[in-house]
Amino acid sequence: MSTFWRQVGLNYVQYSSVCAQVVRRCLKPELRVDALKREETHVKAIQWEGGKAVKEPTIIKQISPKT
Repeated sequence: MSTFWRQVGLNYVQYSSVCAQVVRRCLKPELRVDALKREETHVKAIQWEGGKAVKEPTIIKQISPKT
């Protein structure tokens, strides 16, 4: 028997992300603001050639979609 999240086509990371979003949205308003900040994702991209960085880091900020 397979778990229900596998049956609907999710992997565990996707399933846990959905669960975390639901929990954050169920919090009281004063706690929700801080919890929703945890949905943000920050990525720093650096181009490398010959073992050395050739460009300055590019900061990419992506906010998780609200569903």
